[in-house]
Amino acid sequence: MFRRIRHGAAWLGCAAGLLLHVDAVLATTPTQPSRGIPPAIASAPASPGPLRVLALRTDAATGTHGQDAQLRMIADFARALGREVKWDEVSHPQELHARLASGSADVVIGPEPENLSAHPEIAATAPVATERYVVVGRSDNRAASPLDLRDMSAAMALASPYWDYFEQLRKVLPQLKLHALSNDLEVDAPLRLVADGMVDVAIVAVTDGQDWFKRNPRVKPLFNLTDDLPLRWYVRRDEDALLANLNQFIDRYHAAYFEPAANLRDFAAIKQRGVLRVITRVEPRNYFISEGKPSGFELELVSAFAHRHGLRLEVRVAADDAQVLEWLKKGVGDLVTTRLSGAALDEDPTLATSRSYDYEAFATVSRRALPLRSAADLGGLLFAAPQDSAEYRALQSMRDSVPGMTVIPVTPDVSRHTLLNRVADGMVDATVVPGRAAAAVEAAYPELFVGTSIGHRYDYRWTLRGTNRKMLAAVNEFLGEARGNGLLQILAARYSGEDRLARPVAALPRLSPYDPIVQRYADRYGFDWRLIAAQMYQESQFKPGARSPSGAFGLMQLMPRTAKGLGFGDLQRPDSAIHAGVKYLYELRNEFDSRVPAGERTWFALAAYNTGHQRVERARRLAAKMKLDPNRWTNNVELAMLELARPRGGGGDRRYGQAIVYVRAIQSLYGSYRNQMVSAAQVLPGIPPRA
Repeated sequence: MFRRIRHGAAWLGCAAGLLLHVDAVLATTPTQPSRGIPPAIASAPASPGPLRVLALRTDAATGTHGQDAQLRMIADFARALGREVKWDEVSHPQELHARLASGSADVVIGPEPENLSAHPEIAATAPVATERYVVVGRSDNRAASPLDLRDMSAAMALASPYWDYFEQLRKVLPQLKLHALSNDLEVDAPLRLVADGMVDVAIVAVTDGQDWFKRNPRVKPLFNLTDDLPLRWYVRRDEDALLANLNQFIDRYHAAYFEPAANLRDFAAIKQRGVLRVITRVEPRNYFISEGKPSGFELELVSAFAHRHGLRLEVRVAADDAQVLEWLKKGVGDLVTTRLSGAALDEDPTLATSRSYDYEAFATVSRRALPLRSAADLGGLLFAAPQDSAEYRALQSMRDSVPGMTVIPVTPDVSRHTLLNRVADGMVDATVVPGRAAAAVEAAYPELFVGTSIGHRYDYRWTLRGTNRKMLAAVNEFLGEARGNGLLQILAARYSGEDRLARPVAALPRLSPYDPIVQRYADRYGFDWRLIAAQMYQESQFKPGARSPSGAFGLMQLMPRTAKGLGFGDLQRPDSAIHAGVKYLYELRNEFDSRVPAGERTWFALAAYNTGHQRVERARRLAAKMKLDPNRWTNNVELAMLELARPRGGGGDRRYGQAIVYVRAIQSLYGSYRNQMVSAAQVLPGIPPRA
């Protein structure tokens, strides 16, 4: 389960430590003052020991039972407290809570004990997700209840909490055969067993909508074994401070870990829906945030492609290359614009790449005492570059062809200026800079030597699923024309200055002119301030005098009567307008059932902010009738809202469709904002980082 986190985070920590631990000022994050945090939380000291996290052993690549996002949350939570994470795994749910009660674990990720009230020593956090257990069978299977499983074979994971139930069911249905599956199987494996006729039914936990069944059309959900159940984390009841901090983190940052809806579509379906979903990642010059607005060479280029075909653009911002490819294959997006390693793409026959439309050279930078004049000089040297930057990936691309060359990632918070100083100090042998910055580096750092260009397979191409041939043809035609009509040259000139030496790769000086105000009220009401900033941009583009045709006014576009009901009269004042908007969103969020996970309540609240609480509740009721999860927004309640927006009889209610677009636009921009930083919460408000 933890392989990906261990290998990624541990190596990054060791490598970055080589460069940064001797210069504490580079690695520190400014402590945020406590604003609106309960005293018990704000004053809680960071524990010196590791945070011991225990979970069920499942497949790391698929995030079975929705645990992948939960693991990222726990890792960020520990980082916010300044604690290391010590991961451990067990094979059976009963082991989880026994070990927690014995004191050998601090936090448990897993199912609720069969009788939580019988464990007074264990306390549960707020919900972090929901799941329901479903019995699935082939499309011709007519079973509608457990009693219909007579003479059938059923498979479920060894870690399933429903083994005892089915053992009892066998007393009624002795012909029922049970098969145990390894917990390490991929999440789709039980469905494939059913589809291939190896077993008649499988019992699976559904946490992410109906994506599995779309990918496996030969199977269908036969009936729900349970209602939607909240998933929580568990701690010992005497750990009051830990429980309070976990709940605060869940409440504030849960929405930062949302997974966009997945839907595999060809070019015809994309045109029919009128929306092109683009997957990218934050990268200087190509996709970045400027004064709160997404900008960049690749963004403008793909916007022109979307406009050519009459499509509205939705941007999905991934954290790294692994997530970029995962999202493309799952159908979270239709087209990848960020650059990926050519070698990696060649090895995957399911993907296709467009024609190359640009190439960026990178020049080596080393001390003058160690001049690098050719590729032969690079062997045996230690290179450093910001993690997941274009420079780092270009170095990785050529590493296999240079014997003894080592490449280490550096935290993106470190500016190029700082990195160049570390090269000058001899802490690392060399780094690389884009060719367009080489002259500026040479002029500003006379002690450094700008040397040979490196060969790499990391040029500008777009990536698609290999089955989307018509879209690939359209992309190649567009890119060819963009070179011929001068669009590529215009965009290259426009963004040639986006390469400042002192600027960290992932630096975020500010999102809006009102960041301190947004942070103050987001902290007070328990929101991630970057979410509020994304909403404010969607509402007013940060224009305090903005007014809508319906009469909504100010930075957060509130109706004057709504603001007055909240106790605010002057929406022209940024402080008053922002405070009123955040308070209104907070009140809307609290109107939804507390059993709904915090992140889902945030999406519901945003939809209600746009179209009203009653419409969202109507959509939730329809979602339940459609056998969707009424406690989940993505691919569930939003699908019910889409149904309510469709014309029928006298016509559908357009406001439901507008709310979907509104929430998706905020999710997209929020994704851009949150991926500007290393983690979702570098410092938990009120808790200082570890020195």
